[in-house]
Parts: sequence; structure tokens; C-alpha cells
Amino acid sequence: MACDEPAALSGIFTRQNSSSTSSLDFEPDADYRFVESLEERYKCAYCHLVLRNPHQTGCGHRFCQPCILALRELNAVPTCPVDKETIKMHEVFKDNCCKREVLNLQVFCKNFPDCNSKVILGRYQEHLLQCLFESTQCTNDGCQDQILRKDLKEHLSQHCKFREERCQYCNTYVVLINIKVKRGKLAEHENSALREHMLQILDKNSRLEEQISDLYKSLECKEIKIQQLADAIKKCEKEFRQYTQLFGNNSNLMVSTQALASHLDKSARLESQVKQLIQMANQQQSKLDLRPLFDTIENVKQKIALMETYDQRLVVLEDQSSKHDLQINIHKAQLNKNEERFKLLEGTCYNGKLIWKITDYKMKKKEAVEGRVLSIASQPFYTSRCGYRLCARAYLNGDGSGKGTHISLYFVVMRGEFDSLLLWPFKQKVTLMLLDQSGKKNHIVEVFRADPNSSSFKRPDGEMNIASGCPRFVPHTVLENTKNTYIRDDTLFLKVVVDLTDLEEL
Repeated sequence: MACDEPAALSGIFTRQNSSSTSSLDFEPDADYRFVESLEERYKCAYCHLVLRNPHQTGCGHRFCQPCILALRELNAVPTCPVDKETIKMHEVFKDNCCKREVLNLQVFCKNFPDCNSKVILGRYQEHLLQCLFESTQCTNDGCQDQILRKDLKEHLSQHCKFREERCQYCNTYVVLINIKVKRGKLAEHENSALREHMLQILDKNSRLEEQISDLYKSLECKEIKIQQLADAIKKCEKEFRQYTQLFGNNSNLMVSTQALASHLDKSARLESQVKQLIQMANQQQSKLDLRPLFDTIENVKQKIALMETYDQRLVVLEDQSSKHDLQINIHKAQLNKNEERFKLLEGTCYNGKLIWKITDYKMKKKEAVEGRVLSIASQPFYTSRCGYRLCARAYLNGDGSGKGTHISLYFVVMRGEFDSLLLWPFKQKVTLMLLDQSGKKNHIVEVFRADPNSSSFKRPDGEMNIASGCPRFVPHTVLENTKNTYIRDDTLFLKVVVDLTDLEEL
């Protein structure tokens, strides 16, 4: 027996085949710019904006959760604004499948074209927290400036009036706006820090005075030694003159010669000591020369300036690298999209028949049981080259009345390129089959004829109509029974056949 998907369920805003909601979300009032045109099936039938937390009514139309609640509050008997049918609140359910599709729609960053990122709608707010072109407030206390995130580092270090700088007088860090180094506020700053400045000057002067005092004491000691050496030299000279007067006396000649040699050696030693003292005095004076220290400080300043230049160049290179990565990701996404499209075109049938091979059955059923991937869709097929565009949708863990016990198989009419030339509604007979792989042709078959009064078979307004088919197509106990041969190598085959009788080919 055929029935429309999804089946009516008990309880308001509930659904048997729904899973826990995704952690992704988006702000409802933002002006989003979608990469591709927003399809009608992703728009609320009441507010006509992108669906947020979508709910589906029994008549098959989708609304934002606040909109469906608003309809109930406006009228005692709420009606659908599209087809004017009464909305039965116990038939309304949360459409998590549609919600996941909406959250995975790609949008441009609001800072385009400066930022050329494309992100899924559910991650849009996360992207803005990292976007280099998003405006953000300065993090310094008191500063209300709004700066692009990419310029924040430079603003904090160079332009912000509330950044901390070292006072050139007291060497303490003070908020720049409080320093006011400009001439108009310099006197105020000097007066406020006068006591600290004077204490530091006094301390520095005291240290200099102690150094000078030590030098004076050292020089006095050296002058005393020099004076002592000079007196000793004079004494030696006096003795030398006395000894020269005795040279005429042959008896004392040897003694005089020895005494003279001794005094000459002593004089040489004294002269050497005087030279050493003079050299030490010159070294003491050179210690007070600060020019080498100033030269070292200047070299360090030049190295710091060079490092800052390298840092700025690194920031530019990092920004360029990020842009290149974004471009590469865009090209990869386009290549993947093209590859998927080529695969679809290669496997497309135009004779009203679809052979659908489903591999990895156990894994896909597990994903359905866990609520991660509730349904899977086949590739599109056509009744002719210019005919109806169709597909099949399967719920491996069941849907509606078949939830948890059966495979649910549905037939879907999709929007095609030649719909304006075709007859509507779609009225053909449809056969759904599970193929037996033993060769005995013990296929499981369900047949139904399209209901011309159902919205499932009218000309599609969106990408596809509401699916119609069999929620209890085949029980799991039959499908997975090892005595049967519907599954081999973890693979099963489904077949959909459209009766082309009385169907005029364009």
C-alpha cells in the first residue's frame, strides 16, 4: 500500500525517525549571501527566509519553528498559507533531515570581497570569530576603537592611546594617554612624579659621589707612593754623588763600584713601579668613559628595529599564505563537485528504469540506527531524454510505521529541465523491487499508481517533491535472513520501473 512520507506521528513537533539535533546553528536575522541560489525548499513558507529549526506540516510544507508557533497563536484553527489546508498540530514534526541540509549550505563571508572564504551556514559565526577582516574592539581597557582583526596587533603596539609605555624619566610602565608626553602635559607629568624623579636623581648622584670619592682616595694613595719614590730617587742621587767623589781612592774603588751597581738596580725598579702606577691611574680614568656603553646600546636598538621589520614581513607572508590556502580549497571543492557530477551522468538511465546498487549495507544501516544518516538517495533517472526526472530514497532503518523494523522505499519526482513541456500531474504506474541475487527471481515487488491529487506528483516547485512509496517495503527479518539471497557481499540491489504506457515522448 502506498502512502505519503513522512507518516503522521503522535505528539507535537516530534518524529519517530529524528535524531539528536546538530550542534551547528546560525543567527536568524543576519543577511546571508549564499554561494548558490537558495532553493524554495529551504525557505520558510511563512516568512520566506532561510529555514531555521525547520518543521514540516501534514500537508508537506516547511516552516521555521517560531513561524509555526505564530500561526497557531494567530488563529484558533491555524491554516497553511500555501494551500489553505488546516494545520493539525499533532501531524507537525521537526524535520532534522532538512535542518542538516540547511546548515550545510555554503555562504560567503559578510566581509566579501576582502575575505573570500566560503563556509557552511552552521559554522558561519565560528568563522567570524577568526576572520581577519571582521571588525573587533581593541582589548586595551578604556579603548573603544573598532579595528579589523588583521590590524589589531599593529594597533595595540603602535596606535592605541591606551597602550602601556615606559616613562623616559622614571622607567615605570604607564598608560600612554596618562603619560601625555606632549609639551602641553609634560609639566603635569613631571609634577605628579617629581618626588620619584628626585629620589632617583639623588640615588644616582650618591653613587657617582661614592665612585669619585673612591677614585680620589686611590689617587691620593698613588700620589703618596709616587712622592715616596721621588724621595728615594733623590736620596739615591745624593748617595751617588757621594760615591763619585770617592772614585779617586783606589782602596775604596771596588766597594764604590758595587754600591753604585746596587743603587742603579734600585733606581730602575723604582722607575718601573712609577710607570705601572701611571698606567693604573689612566685605567681608572678610562672606566668613567661611557662612550663604549652608548655605542653598544645603539647597536642593540638597530638590531631590535631590524627584528621588528622581519616580524612585519612575516605577518604579510602569513596573510598571503592563508589566501593561497583558501584558493586551493575552493579549487578542490569544485573538482570534487565536477567528479560527482560526471559519475551521475555516466550512470544515468533514460528508459524509466533504475537499478540501484547499495554497497556497505551494514555500515549504512548502523549510521541510520544511530541517527547520523537517516536516508540515502539514488542517482537521478529519466523516463526519456527529455522526460520526467526521478529518483528513489531509502530509509535502511525504516521511516514512519516501518521505523526500526523495515526498510522504507520511496519514489521521488524531481525538478527537471523539460518540466514545462511535460504533462502534469505525473500519473504513471510505478513498480518498486528488491532483487533476488540467487538467479531464482524471487524478487519482492510493490506496485502503485501515482495519485494525481497528491502534492507528491505535481510539477515540482523546489528541487524535489515530497517522497511517496512504501514505509514497510521489506522487513529486516526477511532481508537479513541468511536463507535468503537479497544481500550478498554486504550489497543489495533495488529496482524502480516506471510504466511508460500512454506516455508521449517529446
